Amino acid sequence: MKLLNKTTIYFISVSLVIFCLGAILFYTFFEIIIDRDINHKLHERKTYHLKQFEKTDSLLLYQRYSANMIYIQRTGRPETDQEILSDTTIYDDVLEEPIAYRQLSFVKIVHGKNYFIQVRRAAVEHRALLEGVILLEGLLFLAFVAVLSIVNNKLSKRLWQPFYFILDKIGKYKVDLAQNLVLPKSNIEEFNELSKTIEVMTDKIKREFNIQKEFTENASHEIQTPLAIVKNKLEILLQSPELSKDQMDLINSASVAANRLSKLNEALIILSKIDNRQFHEETTLCINDEIDQLYANLEELVKMKELQVEKNYGQRLTIKMNSHLLRILLENLVTNSIKHNYVGGKINIAIADQTLAVSNTGEALNLPPEKLFHRFVKSNLKSPSLGLGLSILKAICDTYSFQIAYREAGGYHTVSVLFNPVQPEDILVEEKKR
Repeated sequence: MKLLNKTTIYFISVSLVIFCLGAILFYTFFEIIIDRDINHKLHERKTYHLKQFEKTDSLLLYQRYSANMIYIQRTGRPETDQEILSDTTIYDDVLEEPIAYRQLSFVKIVHGKNYFIQVRRAAVEHRALLEGVILLEGLLFLAFVAVLSIVNNKLSKRLWQPFYFILDKIGKYKVDLAQNLVLPKSNIEEFNELSKTIEVMTDKIKREFNIQKEFTENASHEIQTPLAIVKNKLEILLQSPELSKDQMDLINSASVAANRLSKLNEALIILSKIDNRQFHEETTLCINDEIDQLYANLEELVKMKELQVEKNYGQRLTIKMNSHLLRILLENLVTNSIKHNYVGGKINIAIADQTLAVSNTGEALNLPPEKLFHRFVKSNLKSPSLGLGLSILKAICDTYSFQIAYREAGGYHTVSVLFNPVQPEDILVEEKKR
Protein backbone atom coordinates (compact mmCIF):
# COMPACT_ATOMS: atom_id res chain seq x y z
CA MET A 1 0.00 0.00 0.00
CA LYS A 2 1.27 3.46 -0.88
CA LEU A 3 2.23 5.83 1.91
CA LEU A 4 -0.27 8.44 0.70
CA ASN A 5 -3.17 5.95 0.80
CA LYS A 6 -2.11 4.69 4.22
CA THR A 7 -1.95 8.21 5.72
CA THR A 8 -5.35 8.99 4.17
CA ILE A 9 -6.86 5.88 5.78
CA TYR A 10 -5.35 6.83 9.16
CA PHE A 11 -6.65 10.38 8.77
CA ILE A 12 -10.19 9.24 7.90
CA SER A 13 -10.18 6.68 10.75
CA VAL A 14 -9.08 9.26 13.34
CA SER A 15 -11.56 11.80 11.95
CA LEU A 16 -14.36 9.23 12.18
CA VAL A 17 -13.52 8.45 15.82
CA ILE A 18 -13.40 12.16 16.67
CA PHE A 19 -16.69 12.74 14.85
CA CYS A 20 -18.43 9.88 16.68
CA LEU A 21 -17.22 11.11 20.08
CA GLY A 22 -18.14 14.67 19.14
CA ALA A 23 -21.59 13.56 17.94
CA ILE A 24 -22.24 11.75 21.24
CA LEU A 25 -21.16 14.77 23.28
CA PHE A 26 -23.13 17.13 21.01
CA TYR A 27 -26.25 14.95 21.31
CA THR A 28 -25.93 14.81 25.11
CA PHE A 29 -25.41 18.57 25.54
CA PHE A 30 -28.17 19.35 23.03
CA GLU A 31 -30.61 17.16 24.96
CA ILE A 32 -29.68 18.89 28.23
CA ILE A 33 -30.26 22.29 26.65
CA ILE A 34 -33.60 21.17 25.16
CA ASP A 35 -34.70 19.68 28.48
CA ARG A 36 -33.88 22.91 30.28
CA ASP A 37 -35.74 24.92 27.63
CA ILE A 38 -38.83 22.68 27.85
CA ASN A 39 -38.81 22.86 31.65
CA HIS A 40 -38.52 26.63 31.51
CA LYS A 41 -41.40 26.85 29.00
CA LEU A 42 -43.57 24.61 31.21
CA HIS A 43 -43.08 26.93 34.19
CA GLU A 44 -43.99 29.89 32.00
CA ARG A 45 -47.12 28.06 30.86
CA LYS A 46 -47.97 27.24 34.45
CA THR A 47 -47.92 30.92 35.35
CA TYR A 48 -49.88 31.85 32.22
CA HIS A 49 -52.59 29.20 32.72
CA LEU A 50 -53.05 30.04 36.38
CA LYS A 51 -53.74 33.62 35.38
CA GLN A 52 -56.27 32.38 32.82
CA PHE A 53 -57.94 30.17 35.42
CA GLU A 54 -58.47 33.20 37.63
CA LYS A 55 -60.29 34.96 34.79
CA THR A 56 -62.60 32.15 33.54
CA ASP A 57 -65.63 30.57 35.13
CA SER A 58 -65.38 27.28 33.25
CA LEU A 59 -62.13 25.37 33.63
CA LEU A 60 -63.49 22.34 31.77
CA LEU A 61 -64.28 24.45 28.71
CA TYR A 62 -60.74 25.83 28.86
CA GLN A 63 -59.32 22.30 28.98
CA ARG A 64 -61.44 21.08 26.03
CA TYR A 65 -59.66 23.36 23.54
CA SER A 66 -56.17 23.03 24.97
CA ALA A 67 -55.16 20.23 22.49
CA ASN A 68 -53.74 18.01 25.25
CA MET A 69 -51.55 20.87 26.46
CA ILE A 70 -53.26 20.97 29.86
CA TYR A 71 -55.09 18.53 32.11
CA ILE A 72 -57.32 19.68 35.02
CA GLN A 73 -59.10 17.56 37.60
CA ARG A 74 -60.75 18.26 40.96
CA THR A 75 -58.84 16.65 43.82
CA GLY A 76 -59.04 16.35 47.54
CA ARG A 77 -55.32 16.70 47.98
CA PRO A 78 -54.18 19.88 49.65
CA GLU A 79 -52.16 22.49 47.76
CA THR A 80 -48.40 22.10 48.05
CA ASP A 81 -45.34 23.74 46.52
CA GLN A 82 -44.16 20.36 45.17
CA GLU A 83 -43.91 20.11 41.36
CA ILE A 84 -43.27 16.88 39.42
CA LEU A 85 -41.62 16.83 35.96
CA SER A 86 -42.19 13.67 33.91
CA ASP A 87 -42.41 12.33 30.35
CA THR A 88 -45.52 10.73 28.86
CA THR A 89 -47.17 9.83 25.56
CA ILE A 90 -50.71 10.75 24.49
CA TYR A 91 -52.52 9.49 21.43
CA ASP A 92 -53.20 12.28 18.95
CA ASP A 93 -56.50 11.90 17.10
CA VAL A 94 -55.41 14.15 14.26
CA LEU A 95 -52.02 12.53 13.60
CA GLU A 96 -53.37 9.11 14.65
CA GLU A 97 -50.22 8.24 16.56
CA PRO A 98 -48.88 8.61 20.09
CA ILE A 99 -47.03 11.86 20.75
CA ALA A 100 -44.31 12.33 23.39
CA TYR A 101 -44.87 15.10 25.93
CA ARG A 102 -43.01 16.60 28.87
CA GLN A 103 -45.45 17.53 31.68
CA LEU A 104 -45.33 19.54 34.89
CA SER A 105 -47.75 18.25 37.58
CA PHE A 106 -48.88 20.24 40.65
CA VAL A 107 -51.92 20.92 42.93
CA LYS A 108 -53.38 24.45 43.03
CA ILE A 109 -56.40 26.21 44.67
CA VAL A 110 -58.47 28.08 42.09
CA HIS A 111 -61.64 29.92 43.11
CA GLY A 112 -61.42 28.22 46.50
CA LYS A 113 -61.26 24.66 45.09
CA ASN A 114 -58.33 22.22 44.90
CA TYR A 115 -57.29 21.13 41.36
CA PHE A 116 -54.71 18.66 40.12
CA ILE A 117 -53.20 20.35 37.07
CA GLN A 118 -50.74 19.04 34.43
CA VAL A 119 -49.15 21.45 32.00
CA ARG A 120 -47.69 19.73 28.91
CA ARG A 121 -45.39 20.57 26.04
CA ALA A 122 -44.73 18.33 23.00
CA ALA A 123 -41.18 17.03 22.73
CA VAL A 124 -41.47 15.83 19.13
CA GLU A 125 -40.39 19.12 17.58
CA HIS A 126 -37.24 19.20 19.66
CA ARG A 127 -36.39 15.54 18.85
CA ALA A 128 -36.91 16.16 15.15
CA LEU A 129 -34.72 19.22 15.38
CA LEU A 130 -32.01 17.24 17.15
CA GLU A 131 -32.13 14.44 14.56
CA GLY A 132 -31.98 16.98 11.74
CA VAL A 133 -28.98 18.67 13.28
CA ILE A 134 -27.17 15.32 13.72
CA LEU A 135 -27.96 14.35 10.11
CA LEU A 136 -26.75 17.70 8.82
CA GLU A 137 -23.60 17.41 10.91
CA GLY A 138 -22.95 13.93 9.46
CA LEU A 139 -23.37 15.17 5.89
CA LEU A 140 -21.07 18.10 6.60
CA PHE A 141 -18.50 15.69 8.06
CA LEU A 142 -18.62 13.47 4.97
CA ALA A 143 -18.26 16.50 2.71
CA PHE A 144 -15.39 17.76 4.88
CA VAL A 145 -13.57 14.40 4.72
CA ALA A 146 -14.12 14.09 0.96
CA VAL A 147 -12.88 17.60 0.17
CA LEU A 148 -9.96 17.33 2.59
CA SER A 149 -8.97 13.91 1.16
CA ILE A 150 -8.97 15.27 -2.39
CA VAL A 151 -6.98 18.35 -1.38
CA ASN A 152 -4.59 16.21 0.69
CA ASN A 153 -4.13 13.79 -2.22
CA LYS A 154 -3.38 16.58 -4.70
CA LEU A 155 -1.12 18.41 -2.27
CA SER A 156 0.73 15.26 -1.20
CA LYS A 157 1.42 14.24 -4.78
CA ARG A 158 2.88 17.65 -5.43
CA LEU A 159 4.95 17.64 -2.24
CA TRP A 160 6.16 14.05 -2.81
CA GLN A 161 7.05 14.63 -6.45
CA PRO A 162 10.80 15.03 -5.67
CA PHE A 163 10.71 11.73 -3.80
CA TYR A 164 9.18 9.86 -6.75
CA PHE A 165 11.71 11.54 -9.05
CA ILE A 166 14.51 10.24 -6.82
CA LEU A 167 13.02 6.72 -6.95
CA ASP A 168 12.85 6.90 -10.75
CA LYS A 169 16.48 8.01 -10.97
CA ILE A 170 17.63 5.24 -8.63
CA GLY A 171 15.65 2.66 -10.63
CA LYS A 172 17.33 3.74 -13.88
CA TYR A 173 20.81 4.03 -12.36
CA LYS A 174 23.32 1.46 -13.64
CA VAL A 175 26.61 1.30 -11.83
CA ASP A 176 28.20 -0.79 -14.59
CA LEU A 177 27.78 2.10 -17.06
CA ALA A 178 29.90 4.40 -14.86
CA GLN A 179 27.06 6.87 -14.51
CA ASN A 180 27.12 9.77 -12.08
CA LEU A 181 23.84 9.99 -10.22
CA VAL A 182 22.87 13.66 -9.95
CA LEU A 183 19.60 14.39 -8.14
CA PRO A 184 17.79 17.75 -8.34
CA LYS A 185 17.47 20.08 -5.39
CA SER A 186 14.13 20.56 -3.68
CA ASN A 187 12.62 23.17 -1.37
CA ILE A 188 12.05 20.39 1.18
CA GLU A 189 15.02 19.87 3.46
CA GLU A 190 14.37 16.15 4.10
CA PHE A 191 14.39 15.35 0.37
CA ASN A 192 17.61 17.30 -0.09
CA GLU A 193 19.23 15.26 2.69
CA LEU A 194 17.95 12.06 1.08
CA SER A 195 19.34 13.09 -2.32
CA LYS A 196 22.71 13.97 -0.81
CA THR A 197 22.92 10.65 1.06
CA ILE A 198 22.01 8.67 -2.06
CA GLU A 199 24.56 10.54 -4.20
CA VAL A 200 27.31 9.81 -1.65
CA MET A 201 26.24 6.16 -1.46
CA THR A 202 26.17 5.69 -5.26
CA ASP A 203 29.60 7.34 -5.60
CA LYS A 204 30.97 4.88 -3.07
CA ILE A 205 29.30 1.95 -4.86
CA LYS A 206 30.72 3.13 -8.19
CA ARG A 207 34.23 3.36 -6.77
CA GLU A 208 34.00 -0.10 -5.21
CA PHE A 209 32.57 -1.50 -8.45
CA ASN A 210 35.42 -0.03 -10.48
CA ILE A 211 37.96 -1.45 -8.02
CA GLN A 212 36.35 -4.90 -8.26
CA LYS A 213 36.12 -4.66 -12.04
CA GLU A 214 39.76 -3.64 -12.30
CA PHE A 215 40.76 -6.49 -9.98
CA THR A 216 38.79 -8.97 -12.11
CA GLU A 217 40.43 -7.78 -15.31
CA ASN A 218 43.90 -7.78 -13.75
CA ALA A 219 43.35 -11.22 -12.21
CA SER A 220 42.16 -12.57 -15.53
CA HIS A 221 45.29 -11.33 -17.28
CA GLU A 222 47.83 -11.97 -14.55
CA ILE A 223 46.63 -15.49 -13.72
CA GLN A 224 46.08 -16.70 -17.26
CA THR A 225 49.58 -15.70 -18.38
CA PRO A 226 51.55 -17.80 -15.82
CA LEU A 227 49.07 -20.63 -16.25
CA ALA A 228 49.70 -20.66 -19.99
CA ILE A 229 53.44 -20.72 -19.32
CA VAL A 230 53.07 -23.59 -16.84
CA LYS A 231 50.93 -25.59 -19.28
CA ASN A 232 53.42 -24.96 -22.11
CA LYS A 233 56.40 -26.00 -20.00
CA LEU A 234 54.59 -29.16 -18.86
CA GLU A 235 53.80 -30.09 -22.47
CA ILE A 236 57.50 -29.62 -23.39
CA LEU A 237 58.53 -31.82 -20.45
CA LEU A 238 56.09 -34.53 -21.51
CA GLN A 239 57.85 -34.70 -24.90
CA SER A 240 61.22 -35.32 -23.29
CA PRO A 241 62.48 -38.90 -24.07
CA GLU A 242 64.52 -39.18 -20.87
CA LEU A 243 61.54 -39.19 -18.50
CA SER A 244 60.66 -42.25 -16.49
CA LYS A 245 57.09 -43.47 -16.16
CA ASP A 246 56.76 -42.05 -12.64
CA GLN A 247 58.02 -38.66 -13.80
CA MET A 248 55.61 -38.65 -16.72
CA ASP A 249 52.72 -39.48 -14.37
CA LEU A 250 53.69 -36.59 -12.11
CA ILE A 251 53.98 -34.15 -15.00
CA ASN A 252 50.67 -35.37 -16.46
CA SER A 253 48.97 -34.91 -13.08
CA ALA A 254 50.38 -31.38 -12.83
CA SER A 255 49.17 -30.66 -16.38
CA VAL A 256 45.64 -31.83 -15.52
CA ALA A 257 45.66 -29.62 -12.41
CA ALA A 258 46.89 -26.62 -14.44
CA ASN A 259 44.15 -27.16 -17.05
CA ARG A 260 41.57 -27.42 -14.30
CA LEU A 261 42.87 -24.25 -12.68
CA SER A 262 42.73 -22.45 -16.02
CA LYS A 263 39.12 -23.49 -16.58
CA LEU A 264 38.22 -22.52 -13.01
CA ASN A 265 39.76 -19.10 -13.51
CA GLU A 266 37.82 -18.58 -16.75
CA ALA A 267 34.53 -19.70 -15.15
CA LEU A 268 34.94 -17.44 -12.10
CA ILE A 269 35.86 -14.47 -14.31
CA ILE A 270 32.76 -15.07 -16.45
CA LEU A 271 30.60 -15.27 -13.30
CA SER A 272 32.13 -12.07 -11.99
CA LYS A 273 31.52 -10.25 -15.28
CA ILE A 274 27.92 -11.48 -15.39
CA ASP A 275 27.29 -10.38 -11.81
CA ASN A 276 28.83 -6.98 -12.58
CA ARG A 277 26.71 -6.56 -15.73
CA GLN A 278 29.74 -6.14 -17.99
CA PHE A 279 28.04 -7.61 -21.08
CA HIS A 280 26.18 -4.67 -22.58
CA GLU A 281 25.95 -5.35 -26.30
CA GLU A 282 22.72 -7.03 -27.30
CA THR A 283 21.51 -8.46 -30.59
CA THR A 284 18.49 -10.38 -31.86
CA LEU A 285 19.21 -14.12 -32.05
CA CYS A 286 17.27 -17.27 -32.93
CA ILE A 287 17.55 -20.06 -30.36
CA ASN A 288 16.76 -22.74 -32.97
CA ASP A 289 19.64 -21.72 -35.27
CA GLU A 290 22.10 -21.40 -32.41
CA ILE A 291 21.31 -24.90 -31.12
CA ASP A 292 21.59 -26.44 -34.59
CA GLN A 293 25.00 -24.85 -35.07
CA LEU A 294 26.16 -25.93 -31.62
CA TYR A 295 25.17 -29.57 -32.16
CA ALA A 296 26.88 -29.55 -35.55
CA ASN A 297 30.13 -28.61 -33.76
CA LEU A 298 29.59 -31.36 -31.17
CA GLU A 299 28.53 -34.05 -33.62
CA GLU A 300 31.69 -36.12 -33.13
CA LEU A 301 31.27 -36.13 -29.36
CA VAL A 302 27.64 -37.21 -29.77
CA LYS A 303 28.68 -40.08 -32.05
CA MET A 304 31.40 -41.18 -29.63
CA LYS A 305 28.81 -41.74 -26.90
CA GLU A 306 26.31 -43.16 -29.41
CA LEU A 307 23.64 -40.69 -28.25
CA GLN A 308 20.24 -40.32 -29.90
CA VAL A 309 19.34 -36.63 -30.30
CA GLU A 310 15.73 -35.64 -30.95
CA LYS A 311 14.68 -32.04 -31.67
CA ASN A 312 11.10 -30.86 -31.30
CA TYR A 313 10.79 -27.26 -32.43
CA GLY A 314 7.24 -26.08 -31.87
CA GLN A 315 8.17 -22.50 -32.74
CA ARG A 316 11.02 -20.26 -33.81
CA LEU A 317 12.13 -18.63 -30.60
CA THR A 318 13.82 -15.25 -31.10
CA ILE A 319 15.29 -13.28 -28.20
CA LYS A 320 17.42 -10.20 -27.67
CA MET A 321 20.52 -10.55 -25.49
CA ASN A 322 24.29 -10.61 -25.54
CA SER A 323 25.40 -13.17 -28.14
CA HIS A 324 28.39 -14.33 -26.06
CA LEU A 325 26.22 -15.00 -23.01
CA LEU A 326 23.63 -16.83 -25.12
CA ARG A 327 26.30 -19.13 -26.54
CA ILE A 328 27.64 -19.79 -23.03
CA LEU A 329 24.10 -20.60 -21.85
CA LEU A 330 23.33 -22.96 -24.73
CA GLU A 331 26.76 -24.56 -24.65
CA ASN A 332 26.42 -25.35 -20.96
CA LEU A 333 22.95 -26.84 -21.49
CA VAL A 334 24.06 -28.98 -24.42
CA THR A 335 27.42 -30.12 -23.04
CA ASN A 336 25.79 -31.04 -19.72
CA SER A 337 23.25 -33.20 -21.57
CA ILE A 338 26.15 -34.98 -23.28
CA LYS A 339 28.60 -35.10 -20.38
CA HIS A 340 26.15 -36.45 -17.79
CA ASN A 341 24.60 -38.98 -20.17
CA TYR A 342 25.58 -42.61 -20.53
CA VAL A 343 26.67 -44.42 -23.69
CA GLY A 344 23.67 -45.05 -25.94
CA GLY A 345 21.54 -42.54 -24.05
CA LYS A 346 19.01 -40.08 -25.36
CA ILE A 347 18.78 -36.31 -25.60
CA ASN A 348 15.60 -34.40 -26.32
CA ILE A 349 15.51 -30.70 -27.17
CA ALA A 350 12.09 -29.02 -27.19
CA ILE A 351 11.10 -25.41 -27.91
CA ALA A 352 7.52 -24.37 -27.18
CA ASP A 353 5.69 -21.57 -25.35
CA GLN A 354 8.84 -19.38 -25.26
CA THR A 355 10.62 -22.19 -23.37
CA LEU A 356 13.72 -24.21 -24.23
CA ALA A 357 13.84 -27.61 -22.51
CA VAL A 358 16.89 -29.91 -22.77
CA SER A 359 16.33 -33.44 -21.44
CA ASN A 360 18.82 -36.28 -21.19
CA THR A 361 19.02 -39.72 -19.70
CA GLY A 362 21.52 -40.30 -16.91
CA GLU A 363 22.12 -41.43 -13.36
CA ALA A 364 19.72 -40.37 -10.63
CA LEU A 365 20.48 -37.10 -8.85
CA ASN A 366 21.94 -37.66 -5.38
CA LEU A 367 21.48 -34.14 -4.03
CA PRO A 368 18.49 -31.80 -3.46
CA PRO A 369 17.38 -30.18 -6.77
CA GLU A 370 17.31 -26.70 -5.15
CA LYS A 371 21.10 -26.93 -4.58
CA LEU A 372 21.83 -27.83 -8.17
CA PHE A 373 22.32 -24.19 -9.24
CA HIS A 374 24.68 -23.34 -6.37
CA ARG A 375 28.37 -22.81 -7.07
CA PHE A 376 30.78 -25.76 -6.72
CA VAL A 377 27.92 -28.23 -6.26
CA LYS A 378 28.21 -31.53 -8.16
CA SER A 379 25.92 -34.54 -8.30
CA ASN A 380 28.94 -36.85 -8.58
CA LEU A 381 31.86 -35.86 -6.35
CA LYS A 382 34.26 -37.94 -8.47
CA SER A 383 33.35 -36.01 -11.61
CA PRO A 384 36.11 -33.77 -13.06
CA SER A 385 33.48 -31.05 -13.53
CA LEU A 386 34.06 -27.76 -11.70
CA GLY A 387 30.45 -27.55 -10.49
CA LEU A 388 30.02 -24.06 -11.98
CA GLY A 389 28.14 -24.77 -15.21
CA LEU A 390 24.60 -24.53 -13.83
CA SER A 391 25.51 -21.61 -11.57
CA ILE A 392 26.68 -19.72 -14.68
CA LEU A 393 23.36 -20.60 -16.33
CA LYS A 394 21.51 -19.26 -13.28
CA ALA A 395 23.52 -16.03 -13.28
CA ILE A 396 22.80 -15.42 -16.99
CA CYS A 397 19.08 -16.11 -16.50
CA ASP A 398 18.94 -13.76 -13.50
CA THR A 399 20.62 -11.04 -15.56
CA TYR A 400 17.88 -11.16 -18.21
CA SER A 401 15.01 -12.18 -15.89
CA PHE A 402 14.71 -15.60 -17.54
CA GLN A 403 13.19 -18.42 -15.49
CA ILE A 404 15.35 -21.55 -15.18
CA ALA A 405 14.14 -24.80 -13.63
CA TYR A 406 15.20 -28.43 -13.20
CA ARG A 407 13.08 -31.54 -12.95
CA GLU A 408 13.69 -35.30 -12.98
CA ALA A 409 11.01 -37.64 -14.29
CA GLY A 410 10.85 -40.92 -16.20
CA GLY A 411 14.61 -41.38 -16.13
CA TYR A 412 15.19 -37.99 -17.81
CA HIS A 413 16.90 -34.93 -16.35
CA THR A 414 15.37 -31.74 -17.79
CA VAL A 415 16.68 -28.20 -17.52
CA SER A 416 14.22 -25.64 -18.93
CA VAL A 417 14.60 -21.91 -19.57
CA LEU A 418 11.63 -19.59 -20.07
CA PHE A 419 12.81 -16.68 -22.25
CA ASN A 420 11.47 -13.18 -22.81
CA PRO A 421 10.54 -13.23 -26.51
CA VAL A 422 11.39 -10.43 -28.92
CA GLN A 423 8.40 -8.53 -30.32
CA PRO A 424 7.94 -8.48 -34.13
CA GLU A 425 8.65 -4.75 -34.32
CA ASP A 426 12.02 -5.32 -32.59
CA ILE A 427 12.96 -7.86 -35.27
CA LEU A 428 12.13 -5.39 -38.03
CA VAL A 429 14.31 -2.73 -36.37
CA GLU A 430 17.18 -5.21 -36.06
CA GLU A 431 16.89 -6.21 -39.73
CA LYS A 432 16.95 -2.56 -40.79
CA LYS A 433 20.15 -2.04 -38.81
CA ARG A 434 21.78 -4.98 -40.61
